[in-house]
Amino acid sequence: MSSANDIIYEDIEEIVRVVGKDTFLPLSGKTLLITGPCGLLGGYLVEVLIYLNEHFFEKPCEILGITRGNSKRLMYFFKRHRDFHCVLGNATNESMFYELEPLRHRGKLDFVIHAAGRSAPSSFVSDPIGTIDINTKAIRWLLERSVIEKIESIAYFSSSEIYGNPSPEWIPTPEVYPGSTYSLGARGCYTESKRCGEALCMAFHKEHKTPVKILRPMLVYGPGLSINDGRVMAEFMRQGINGQPIKMKDDGSAKRAYCYITDAMIIFWKIFLSDWNGDAFNIGNEKEVVMIKELANLVHELCGIDAEPEEGHLNPSNEEVLSSAPVEARLSMAKVKAQTGYEAKVSLREGLARTIEWARNEG
Repeated sequence: MSSANDIIYEDIEEIVRVVGKDTFLPLSGKTLLITGPCGLLGGYLVEVLIYLNEHFFEKPCEILGITRGNSKRLMYFFKRHRDFHCVLGNATNESMFYELEPLRHRGKLDFVIHAAGRSAPSSFVSDPIGTIDINTKAIRWLLERSVIEKIESIAYFSSSEIYGNPSPEWIPTPEVYPGSTYSLGARGCYTESKRCGEALCMAFHKEHKTPVKILRPMLVYGPGLSINDGRVMAEFMRQGINGQPIKMKDDGSAKRAYCYITDAMIIFWKIFLSDWNGDAFNIGNEKEVVMIKELANLVHELCGIDAEPEEGHLNPSNEEVLSSAPVEARLSMAKVKAQTGYEAKVSLREGLARTIEWARNEG
């Protein structure tokens, strides 16, 4: 059985192998700022950079991070590499950038990735104003800083949530779909602020030629996913790992297309280190679609639970959030495949097995 760190390390090796070491060369000897370096997406981004520094770059990439709180993963990063520097604070406050100044080895900022955010419904419902701020105020000052520093590339992690609940003719959903969201609903603080963040990115691109890329990930999972964050896969994993039959919130008929973290990272790096600026790109897996009930059954199988998932355990406090969730969530990856030549490879069974093994070992 692989250790938790071994599983992630294998993933990082695969990401670097597929993207290609030469593609990463523009990062050598440069400085990169990332918000949310300890989240699922941000953590893998940092892991890739540390791996490149340790095994490939002659001149290391200096990694600057801004994160809300201390964590086991943050301590691991500090111990792992001397070129990782991070401050604790809210990324909505530009003063965090200046707190990094005494820690920096180089003067200039070259790359920026805004990966911080509150993507779990339980998180953005409990803090709607903070959710709006991280999706708008934070990207605003990062874009302004990018203009001052004349950076080479900036990425904004938006969300597939900006599409809302597409009608059947728009599934799988392409980047040109304008969206069908509701600003006054429970999800409004998240979806509308992500849309505003995208609008800010495009405004800076048009006015300042800012080399910005907008990424719209859908249902990305993998090692680093907290089993306590309340979302469907995390909640199913939590119950399964604890040996409990899964209690679904409804009949489990909604359809979802999940994307394993290595596939998401390969797509991200190919886009981020390109000159495809002022554009939006889906990040997902178009090929494999499952009903929520099928996901629950798969977790039962992988966790050795000999029982049927239970239906209809809806918490009334979550009813509004769930009622506005899409019936089917699946992105069109045609544009990304055409431009990068890549499409998702990892099956749900394989990715979920790796994620569950990681969570068990992480303990």
